[in-house]
Amino acid sequence: MEIVERIKELCRQKGTTMGTLEKELGLGNGSIRRWDEKTPGADKILLIADRLEVSTDWLLTGKNITEMTPDELKLVELYRNTNEIGQPLTMKHAEDVQKALPRDAASPESSSSKIG
Repeated sequence: MEIVERIKELCRQKGTTMGTLEKELGLGNGSIRRWDEKTPGADKILLIADRLEVSTDWLLTGKNITEMTPDELKLVELYRNTNEIGQPLTMKHAEDVQKALPRDAASPESSSSKIG
């Protein structure tokens, strides 16, 4: 399940819509739907997570931080310990690596990663 699907499901559970959520939080109309193609900023993730009462970890990955492998925890820690310049670079690098992988190697079935 991707981030947009998780947000949509949480909205359903809380009796609201993504459109209403966007309006409440001052986000552009339809902006959440585009997050599967374009990674949102950390500020927007935090707004959504706080409003929907879930962790940012769960919103981004579908699981809580305690369910991550040691390597996944290290990656999160490295991201969190950098600054506003390093965080986007870290995300870009991770996205570039994922895009460079052969299609079957990036699929959850053939990958040993437990994120996403």
